[in-house]
Amino acid sequence: MAHTHHDLSQEVTRMRPAGKTLGLGLLVVGIIAVVAAFILSPSEDGHRRFWFAYLFGLCAITAVSCASLIFTLINHLVRAGWITNVRRILETMALQTILVAVLTLPIIGITLAKNGVIYSWAKPSDTAIVEGPEEGSESHEEKAAGEKAEPAEKAEAGHAEKPDTHHGETDGHYGGAPVDAAPSVAADVTYPNHQAQPGVMRPFDENIARKNHTWLNPTFWSIRILIYVAALAGIAFWYWKTSVDQDATGDMDASDRMFGWSAPALIVAAFATTFIAFDMYMALDPHWFSTMFGVYYFASGTQAMWAIMALFVLALQSRGYLKQSVTKEHRHDLGKFLWAFIFFWGYIAFDQYMLQWYANLPEETFWFDKRGYNYAHPTGYTPIALALLIGRFIIPFLGLVSRHVKRNRFGLGFWAVWLLVFFILDMYHIVIPEYSWTPMHGAPEILAAGGIMALWLGNTIRVLGNHELRAVRDPRVHESLALQNF
Repeated sequence: MAHTHHDLSQEVTRMRPAGKTLGLGLLVVGIIAVVAAFILSPSEDGHRRFWFAYLFGLCAITAVSCASLIFTLINHLVRAGWITNVRRILETMALQTILVAVLTLPIIGITLAKNGVIYSWAKPSDTAIVEGPEEGSESHEEKAAGEKAEPAEKAEAGHAEKPDTHHGETDGHYGGAPVDAAPSVAADVTYPNHQAQPGVMRPFDENIARKNHTWLNPTFWSIRILIYVAALAGIAFWYWKTSVDQDATGDMDASDRMFGWSAPALIVAAFATTFIAFDMYMALDPHWFSTMFGVYYFASGTQAMWAIMALFVLALQSRGYLKQSVTKEHRHDLGKFLWAFIFFWGYIAFDQYMLQWYANLPEETFWFDKRGYNYAHPTGYTPIALALLIGRFIIPFLGLVSRHVKRNRFGLGFWAVWLLVFFILDMYHIVIPEYSWTPMHGAPEILAAGGIMALWLGNTIRVLGNHELRAVRDPRVHESLALQNF
């Protein structure tokens, strides 16, 4: 396809004032919503509900921003031409890692306070290493076996007693829920991370005490998080700034510089994204571990990233922007990536679940039990687990498989919105069960998480509005124009 068929001289590539106003308005709304969520959250437990709702929103925007940066780098690494005319959207979404860094600071502050409001291991009592038994004394294992023996004997006699975990009224949180509120895969196992009170672990847990001493202690954790977000924000800013400057200078060497740094930058961004997933979200339950969780988090964020990109393209073109440089061929490719990551997310989700189900280790299966994956003993989160399987994998996999749907504006937009809804539900499913045995969906969750997402969207629109909506002087513009799907 010859690029001479495309006349870009009359194309609108700068956002009108109304678009910039929308971005600023969303920023204001986001700030007000987050403040309102804090005010409306109960203060008796240190506003724990607010902080988990805040972390839920942060989890979502971090996943999308990190995925955007990784794919910005991948496109430079492979010198992809097709994406050039929509790459500015991707670069601007990646730039929001700076916003992520800013919004992460309160989480670091509350963790350094060592009050266990978010992370139970941050309490000083949880970070000390518990010494083993003296020689000749009863070992911890023997003591634990003895403690288990008595309830087992009572159960055989027909009068087993449930441990008393009630501390006042039962409210559905860790502190008020009975032990059997979270069903176990193996009935004779006492889960090592079952908490009797909000944010307080069992009196003795040697494995976690040692883990906290070496890895999950507030100071070292905070340093690592700062390094991750600083690295991501620095890389994203340099690539965005270099690309924007090329619009003004037309410097062809800028493309070569971005290519040259893409490989090492990609390695750094991939590791930083993985360890953010581990240290901020997997560490909510310090007993649980999964080497696939970082990939799961990346896959989830990437699926949402393609959905948001598709919606940005559709929204901009509906307002008269990028009418000549972005065609149905680009929408088709966005739809193909979106469909591909429906499958990739499902594949990673199944693998992570299947491997831990097969091993049936209590410290691993407990995480899934809390989220309602044990259908023999469903919890309040079981409908969400089923909704993710059906609504985020099976239905959209079939709905978006058609070539015609991907190229159709309404079809692509519908499935992009659909998948974003289930992405948000997925982020909720990662974070909120660590706060409450039962789903929480009141004002704190809606306002805090919704406010953070409004901040992300508002800032993305604001930055887009202040610069060209596409890389107008990139040497691969005409290669992008020549895109054709067969």
